[in-house]
This record gives sequence, structure tokens and C-alpha cells, in this order.
Amino acid sequence: MSDLVFRKDGSVVLPSNADPASHGCQVVGWCRHAVGMDLGRNDPSAIVAIRDECYPEFTGSGFQQQLGERRRTVVFQETVQLYSYTDLADYLVHRLQQIPNWQLTIDASGLGAPFSSTLDLAGIEHNAVVMTAGASLSREGRKITCSKSLLIENMAVGLETGALTVASDLDGKQDLLNEIASFELTSTSAGNLVLAGGGKGHHADRGIALALAYLSTTHLSTRQVLVSTLKNWS
Repeated sequence: MSDLVFRKDGSVVLPSNADPASHGCQVVGWCRHAVGMDLGRNDPSAIVAIRDECYPEFTGSGFQQQLGERRRTVVFQETVQLYSYTDLADYLVHRLQQIPNWQLTIDASGLGAPFSSTLDLAGIEHNAVVMTAGASLSREGRKITCSKSLLIENMAVGLETGALTVASDLDGKQDLLNEIASFELTSTSAGNLVLAGGGKGHHADRGIALALAYLSTTHLSTRQVLVSTLKNWS
């Protein structure tokens, strides 16, 4: 990868060396991060980051280029117990300042709605996902309505097909995998099948945070957001 040029906006290109023969052949790849956050109520909040990368490569025919394989890898996960929305927003900003070229997606269901408003007031750009029953997804600006079943099934397909992987050296990897494995199909009183996470006594917050991050790479347009936008946070 030493011959690639990584730009500050997260785009990645092959060097042209100012050769006029390369004009019109350049393909733009990317290296960015999808960050998902599941807001805890009485349990901890979870933050998961996926590195989403796809690099240009030469086809072997002159200066012609193409995009290589897209890779989405879980590179960070943690839980944090904070009860104040302001404190939690401060903590999240601290984490985002350490992650280049991020797109944030949060669970804005229930108590997540006021936290989304806190992020709005702080000028922190994000996708706000409200989880519902059913099997649909709709979007109006940054506000997304998505069924929990679709959210989790989308993540499951990514893991099953290899489109989404977990870094071998990820801290807390087994905890994350255990939460993912805890999602199960259950039946409601009305006889509808729904996906539930964690089982009795468990919450699977990291699993939901991962599903939110992955959803942003599959269904939501990625904004090129630089960490420098947060430097004036106080």
C-alpha cells in the first residue's frame, strides 16, 4: 500500500506522477470509519467502529485503474457507563477525535431521541436511527426509521458472507462475538417473529452498535466528515 496516496478527506488514489497519459484514468478509493453507538439506559452505552476501505489498483492495461476489494473490519469496541447526556457527548467527542474520517450513526429510539438532540446542539453530525417493528427502512434527512429485524439481519448477512469481519486483535473481541451470537428469533404475543438480542439478563448493546455502524456502510450515504470539525468543542 506504500504506493497509494491517502488524502485528508478519506479518499485514496494512485499517484499519477503528472503523466498526461494517465488523464481520465484515475479511480478514487477510500479509507473511512463507520461509528455506531447504542445508548444505554440503566446499562452501559456501546461504541463500535468499522474501518471501511476500498483502494484503487491498476488493471494491468496501461494506466487503466479499478477499485479493488472492499473491506469492512471492526477495529474498535467499548462500553461506557455515563448517565449525563452532556458527559456522554463529551466522551463521544473525545473518541471521534481519535478516529479519522468518521460517520456516526446512533440509536435514537426512546431515550436516544434527547441524546440525538444533544448532539445536534453540539454540532455533531450523525444519523439518528429509530428502530421499529416490521421489515422496512425509510429516511428523511439524517433521520432514519429502520426495523430491528432488518438492522440485525443486515449485519448477520455481512458477517456470514465475509463482507464484514472482526479484526483478529480487537480488544474485547469475544465479548462482541458473544453479543452477536445472542440475537435470537422470538415470537410476540401477536404471533409475529422478531429478532431479540441478549436473552434474559443481557442487552447486546455492542451488537446493536455494530449493526448501526454496518447499516451506514450498506444503506446510508457516507459523508466525508473530518475530525477537525470537532476541535473547537468545549
